[in-house]
Amino acid sequence: IGRSTAGKTSFETLGGNVQLLTSSERRFTYYDIGLGYNFLPGEVFLGRDTAMNSAFYLVGGIGSTKFAGDQRFTVSFGAGYRVVPRDRFAIHFTVQDRVFESDLLGKNKLTNNLEARLGATVFF
Repeated sequence: IGRSTAGKTSFETLGGNVQLLTSSERRFTYYDIGLGYNFLPGEVFLGRDTAMNSAFYLVGGIGSTKFAGDQRFTVSFGAGYRVVPRDRFAIHFTVQDRVFESDLLGKNKLTNNLEARLGATVFF
């Protein structure tokens, strides 16, 4: 689940009193359910004495995106890298694309929303 608010376009800023979207239509909300697959599990070595579990992984899913008063079916896919430096702690970096069809300006087009995340996981 994610949420963001879009700002004014350059057309709206330079056009004076032009408003393409209301403030409530500028909210970008998405949710999806996905699956992941550890593509290349292994270890990363730091020097001669330190080895940490790691994995490249693939993610994909389906969901919905709501923007500009429309709610659209969304497909998401991406990849990432995870390192486990301690038994109860992991660091991961993921790049993901959310793709949906939009007709915001009157013409249907495929919209890509790229997302990059840097995160940490604590296991308990």
